[in-house]
Amino acid sequence: LVLAIAAINLSGSLLTYFRFYFFLKNGEIIIDKGVLRRTKTNIPFERIQTINLRQNLLHRLFGVVSLEIDTAGAKKSELIIDALCKEDAESLRSFILKEKTQQAAIKSIVEKEAKGEESSQTVLHLKLSDLFKVGISQNHLKSMAVLFAFMLPILNQTRQNGEILLEYIVRLISGKPFDEEMMFNADWKVLFASALIVLFVSLVYSLVRTVLDNYGLRLYVGKKGIKLVKGLLNRQECTVNKEKVQLIRWSDNLIRRVFSMFTLQIEQASSVDAGRLKSKLKVPGSYRVQVNAVINAIFPAEYYREEKQHRPDKLLKNRLFLFLGGIPCALGLATFYYIQWQAFLFLIWGLFIRIIVSAYYNKRSFEVNDELLKNNRGTFGHVYELIQLYKVQAVQLRQSWYQRRKQLATVRLFTTAGAVVRIPFLPLKQAQALENFVLYRIESDKRQWM
Repeated sequence: LVLAIAAINLSGSLLTYFRFYFFLKNGEIIIDKGVLRRTKTNIPFERIQTINLRQNLLHRLFGVVSLEIDTAGAKKSELIIDALCKEDAESLRSFILKEKTQQAAIKSIVEKEAKGEESSQTVLHLKLSDLFKVGISQNHLKSMAVLFAFMLPILNQTRQNGEILLEYIVRLISGKPFDEEMMFNADWKVLFASALIVLFVSLVYSLVRTVLDNYGLRLYVGKKGIKLVKGLLNRQECTVNKEKVQLIRWSDNLIRRVFSMFTLQIEQASSVDAGRLKSKLKVPGSYRVQVNAVINAIFPAEYYREEKQHRPDKLLKNRLFLFLGGIPCALGLATFYYIQWQAFLFLIWGLFIRIIVSAYYNKRSFEVNDELLKNNRGTFGHVYELIQLYKVQAVQLRQSWYQRRKQLATVRLFTTAGAVVRIPFLPLKQAQALENFVLYRIESDKRQWM
């Protein structure tokens, strides 16, 4: 039965291979495929947004690549050719991009690649020391929680089969009472040992994964485009057109701030895959000077400057504290009749939430000029979002029932890359003024970028 199923699968694979054709004709790439049901797809060159080459370990062993063509409006890659000779794939990509006469920016990138990228500038290169810093500063909480849930029962079972269990049995046979204090200390020792093991394993896992995913990472900036190359086993090479970039985001956390590093993210207008954004370039570690170099290369440098900061209404801070700290603290104190003085420990939670909410509110602000809007936020770290106004796809002004009573509103800016820039709890008149200004910049700007 196994051999029969294998033979059927092999036959199906062979038929699929021999019935799959693609060719270029009249400014289109045409795909003809299918065994029992034939399908023929025509993709005009002008609809193509990006052409990416990907290599996993198996691809690299056989010297081939996977070619993915992404088009505007599609939820996933409209064409994937799983195995092509790398030279043929690069030639195909170069030819298609050169034929896109209406997109001079992408054509410029292709011409520079054909010349060996001598005109491109490397603005960012992650060394092993940088990858080590990135791995240490990753968010380990999720992996630690999973590992801890897995390790604790094992270590607990090991402890029960060890010396402590033997001592308990001896005490039980001899009729001596259990030493509850010793049991408590033993449990804490197991908990502490589990935490150390989980922390070490999660740290090693993050370091290994960071090195494998980002080894040799380089970010090139040319006159019209940006190119990212990274990966050890799975080599990735992605390019974006500077004219299509809508949003740049850079962020840090408590540990990464010690290294003065940011996570840099560049998003361009393109289709959105259900599982991931194909239009996104993500650099896990970059310094401030490198972030500024990328921003100045993409957006007009004269507009990237500090502007007056506008903050949300203080009711945002009070409302967050009420729901996250005030109500839980009051409910905890209400249990005084059952747990006595320990109920006052909930006051610590209230104080903690007050500190967190204050830190969040103090970092919440936005800056705007005729070209750019910068959204600042964060709690333990900082998150900065920079969006070019005339490339915004939609503006939304929202009000909850509470905001309507207080004459407040939340403004949301949407991009075709799937990102949403949210500015909450603005005074209603200020929110309406911001909405009208962004709409005016969208409608009055005549620059072509799509």
